[in-house]
Amino acid sequence: MTTPIPQNFVQTIAKQRGVTDAELETVFMALDGQSTATIATKLGISDIAVRKRLGEVYKKFQIGGNGPGKLSELRHQLLFSYHTDQGTSDFSRGKGSLLKMAILSEGFANGHRQEDWGQAPDVSVFYGRTEELTTLKQWIVSDNCRLVALLGLAGSGKTTLSVQLAKQVQNEFDFVIWRSLRSTPAPSDFLGSLIQLFSNQQKPDVPIDLNSKISRLVEYLRKHRCLVILDDFEAVLRPEELAGHYREGYEGYRDLIVRLCEVNHNSCLLLVSSEEPTELALLAGEKVRSLKPAISEEIAREIFQEKGLSAQDKELEILLSRYGGNLLALKIVATTINEFFEGNVLKLLEATALFIEEHISNLLAQQFDRMSSSEQDIAYWIAIAQSQISLATLREQMLANSSLSDLLKNLDSLGRRSLIEKISEGGETVFMLQPLIGQYVTDRLVDQIRAEVLETVKTQGIERMRLLKTHKLRINLAKPKGDKGEPSSSTLALLKNRLQVLFVKTTGSEEPLNILKKVASDQEDKSILEVGYARENLAQIISEIQR
Repeated sequence: MTTPIPQNFVQTIAKQRGVTDAELETVFMALDGQSTATIATKLGISDIAVRKRLGEVYKKFQIGGNGPGKLSELRHQLLFSYHTDQGTSDFSRGKGSLLKMAILSEGFANGHRQEDWGQAPDVSVFYGRTEELTTLKQWIVSDNCRLVALLGLAGSGKTTLSVQLAKQVQNEFDFVIWRSLRSTPAPSDFLGSLIQLFSNQQKPDVPIDLNSKISRLVEYLRKHRCLVILDDFEAVLRPEELAGHYREGYEGYRDLIVRLCEVNHNSCLLLVSSEEPTELALLAGEKVRSLKPAISEEIAREIFQEKGLSAQDKELEILLSRYGGNLLALKIVATTINEFFEGNVLKLLEATALFIEEHISNLLAQQFDRMSSSEQDIAYWIAIAQSQISLATLREQMLANSSLSDLLKNLDSLGRRSLIEKISEGGETVFMLQPLIGQYVTDRLVDQIRAEVLETVKTQGIERMRLLKTHKLRINLAKPKGDKGEPSSSTLALLKNRLQVLFVKTTGSEEPLNILKKVASDQEDKSILEVGYARENLAQIISEIQR
């Protein structure tokens, strides 16, 4: 084995976990650095059998994930168990130096690189991103950036890109560490674990207070050239408020970022997030940069080719306009085309304007639920417009007495969540939702308005209305220049489809419709300050139903 842990100790620990003799034999060879192919040849079994045995061992040691870090995590657990078993008395008997070398797995004490991939995903299949990889390598290796942020919606391939990047630049660093913050570790605990990893001591003297821990970490980042990747950074940011603010008790991550951006050191922090922390805009400069993975026709084509599909250029163009840079959505769409449309891309495009599978819907729901209520209201307005909408139009349509400053803050927050695009159009800035989030917001809006209409029929009043009062369901906007496509179904048309069961005239009764007419009539003498858009919206809904 490359790590000086007695085999009899490993055997004892493994047996306690229920590891079989065949699995133990295989894991010894893997820990010794032998490839699965070599192990398979020596044992006279298949590669698949080798991976299956190792997979069983990982399960018994409760090591999850799919990435290259599983064997390193097993080695780390064995080293830690050995360290705990030996106790500090071993150091007084001269065994400390052996254990110190063990903790620095792969022999970093002798000048070799140490890698700890945690639960990084497997990137054995990777598409394109040549331009992004070139840019990121330039920033990290040549320009010595202290922090680089990879930002974008869930499903855009940020995590996979971060692992591929780390693999390509790992030889430039003494330490490569990949961590996910999905489990929201406390800042103090997280820093303590990094200090433990960087330290050459068996039990480093870890400072108690957070500021001192950050200072100690900076010392290591100055002494060694390190690449630290933090994935799922949005997990430590506060939901249901404007983007980029930290959860209570997690402000230490902001302190860490600010310090690592401002002080001199030889390392780089790669931050991967669907939401941009507020401080990054202020820190951005020569040593602090951010990148959003671009929409890539090359990747889309490779995804479809891998699924055995051939998309024409025009079909690919339509797919990219509908799904943007969401690679996960494109993979799901490709699978759907194979399973339900006989591999014919055009058939899916003709069958539906935008296909949102349950998994994608859940991801989009998570993004939407992180918004503040004011951001959600703005997202509804942009969805209703179904087109680019200007700042002036937004202010004109919104009844809420919010200041320009508040509106700009909300639009900026939506931008930091990668949910809207800002486009310069005719000398002014216009806004539009990303295609997938736009469809999700529209569906959610229609569902909520449908519920409000049903409640209106039930109560015969508008007291429980919210969106029907605050949002006008039809906005007349000029068609953007160059937009020759057919408009998608309006909010009112979608609402009509979902109200058909209630208002269908199978029995000759129009009672629900008559109730709506009466409620609308009751609002005629009331001002817009009292009822908002309720009267106008009810009239539009009644007209749509009667068509």
